[in-house]
Amino acid sequence: MSYIIIIPTYNGEKQGIEDLLISIKNQSMPPEKICIIDSSSTDRTVEICKKYGCDITSIDKSSFNHGLTRQMGIDNNKNYDYAIFMTQDILLTDRNTCAALLSSFEIDDVSAAYGRQLVNDNSSFIEKISRHFNYGETSLLKSKEDIERYGISTAFCSDSFAAYKISDILSVGGFPKTDFAEDMLIAAKLILQGKKIYYNAEAKVVHSHPYSIKAEYARGKAIGKMHRENKWLIDTFGKAENKGQELLKTLTLFKKLLYIFQALPKYIGYKISKL
Repeated sequence: MSYIIIIPTYNGEKQGIEDLLISIKNQSMPPEKICIIDSSSTDRTVEICKKYGCDITSIDKSSFNHGLTRQMGIDNNKNYDYAIFMTQDILLTDRNTCAALLSSFEIDDVSAAYGRQLVNDNSSFIEKISRHFNYGETSLLKSKEDIERYGISTAFCSDSFAAYKISDILSVGGFPKTDFAEDMLIAAKLILQGKKIYYNAEAKVVHSHPYSIKAEYARGKAIGKMHRENKWLIDTFGKAENKGQELLKTLTLFKKLLYIFQALPKYIGYKISKL
């Protein structure tokens, strides 16, 4: 089994890119190559990545696209079996994190797998609630037959820490051009082709970055735009609002009100962008 790691970067020095690279180098099952796609960082990101022997591709900041930039990483490495995507702000929890995630492909027809994301003590209330809801303690196998049961969550995936079978990505046309949720869009395409997505709760990373009100609003707008441009996703898997309602049902009244208050900027951005 050959695999590579692909990490899009931009000014990752203060976000812990060096700590991430150290945790990758210490893996019991190291990758064949660490591919960095850097969007013209102005800090020491590229220098740090060179220090750890990474393969670096530099692109203009304005040309970065969540889908196409990741597809660039795939297109440049078609001869490998698997690719693990990471973001520059995560940290692997132990030496077997990558091996645990890649073990997901021992299950028949699994094309993509994503790991559990843990928060740190400084995370906001809304982030702690959302991460716990989206990344539970129990692993989950999802297929086309689960759409009626899980709705849009069937296609949930996260490229902050996700692995893909490269040949299967290519078979569905690759990652699409999108400014948001390239992971969900490719997962949805794979599922509709009869493949399976696996949530591997044993493969854990720490990923925590509290958003400001402005950032939550912008995130909501990005989600709304993605849904507007990919109407097939909602038509096939169901509305995103259903996921939010499901989360709220798990909270006490006080936590429910607090969550709604903190999530309001994101919801407003989402609704405005869908108009």
